[in-house]
Amino acid sequence: MTTTVSNKRPWDDPNLAHVSGFRTGTDNLAYEISADKIRGKIPESLHGIFLRNGPARNELAGIPFGHWFDGDGCVHTFRIENGKVDYRCSFVKTPKYVDETAAQRVKYRSFGHNAPGGFFKNLHMPANAANTSIVYHGNKLLTLFEGGLPWELDLDTLDTMGPHNFDGALKSMDTFSAHGKLHPRTGDYFNYGMAMGIKPKINLFKISPEGKMTQRSTVAIERMAFCHDNAMTENYLIFMVMPVNFTSPLNVLLARDTIDKNMAFHPEEGMKVYVVSLNDFSLVRTFEVEPFMFAHSSNCWERDGELFIDVIEMSEKDGEEGTLFSRNLFSQPKPSTGQLTRYRFDMKTGASKKEILPSAIPSEFPQWDLRKTGSESRYTYTAGVCENETPGFYNALQRIDYQTGETKVYDCGPGRYTSEPIFVPRTPDADEADGYILAVVYDAVTELSELIILDAVSMADEIAVVPLKNHVPHGFHCGYISL
Repeated sequence: MTTTVSNKRPWDDPNLAHVSGFRTGTDNLAYEISADKIRGKIPESLHGIFLRNGPARNELAGIPFGHWFDGDGCVHTFRIENGKVDYRCSFVKTPKYVDETAAQRVKYRSFGHNAPGGFFKNLHMPANAANTSIVYHGNKLLTLFEGGLPWELDLDTLDTMGPHNFDGALKSMDTFSAHGKLHPRTGDYFNYGMAMGIKPKINLFKISPEGKMTQRSTVAIERMAFCHDNAMTENYLIFMVMPVNFTSPLNVLLARDTIDKNMAFHPEEGMKVYVVSLNDFSLVRTFEVEPFMFAHSSNCWERDGELFIDVIEMSEKDGEEGTLFSRNLFSQPKPSTGQLTRYRFDMKTGASKKEILPSAIPSEFPQWDLRKTGSESRYTYTAGVCENETPGFYNALQRIDYQTGETKVYDCGPGRYTSEPIFVPRTPDADEADGYILAVVYDAVTELSELIILDAVSMADEIAVVPLKNHVPHGFHCGYISL
């Protein structure tokens, strides 16, 4: 008998090589990666916990969920100490995860699919999958989701503690955004949530460094809309409320449509920017801009009476191609990306300006030196897509220097994919440029993942590569805790 050896590579279809990274992750792993297993050497000054959250189960019983946003959240921690790494991961044990695991079928409405049973089974908004972002504040590790309360996990064991409501300050129907902002000079954490009703509004929350909610208020907005991210300066919160909303809310309410299928970009409705005081949550000023779509903003600051906010702006064409609200990413040719763009708002005159920023690749997931949040920063780091052999998913990292206009790109290599990077300063008082970039990379050949540590200045030198025994499914956001 003759054995035929296939020479087919995982990236022979360059747009689909990443698909194996969506397969379900393993629950409750814990092991050490010793120094002798690490390629390179972890810097002695790097002493902390890298955090990662994202959807790690995107199907049940072989049937894919309707959308990447629907996947059950899994938290990964990399405790970096003494030149080695202790890795741990665990699914967040929400009712959605627990009940659907037991039943091995969909039981709850999500963003991209409805629950079986029609109208009466779909009266609520999407089930909380605890899958979007993560924050450690007030000595509590919280997973964040767009449409519900945060869920608390034990930092050491990753055991699920349950929903967290700040001693009752958050109500059961409140939403708590995936993109709160930590004020680096006061230690206060600011978050928000969209509130449905006759008069749409944004709920605003201020949480003390000790983790207590000390202030809550609302600001009225013109219409209900998708508002995934916001920005913060030294004195203001800025909400760029884009006209992405339901085409027919009744069809969603009656479960005739899934949420994602009914949500669309409506530029004819215009776009407003709301500037809110951090001091008392009062609405200070509104601006109008030409409508655009975005998911994430970068840093924001004040200078000489102007506000500066950097965002990843997507074109209307991106929306038409479904990159922002695609049914799922298992067959999507390209992930959502956009162009780094700066908006300037004059608080005295009400004028606004738009500026295209340097960028070498289409980008998403902007990050910066978080010590500079609310004040002018020189660098932004993004994930993105470069034109290597497998450009079907995020396959590169980028650093932009706004002072010189220089861009540097780290190409992960063919069949290797990444997500949001995070900057860690070399020392607490190091210069803004002096530090490390941490990110997870998935290899479609080995079907395993690695934690990479890059030099933030060169964006080329792999200081250390930490191999895992498992894969980390493609995810969203990350964080870092200094120890």
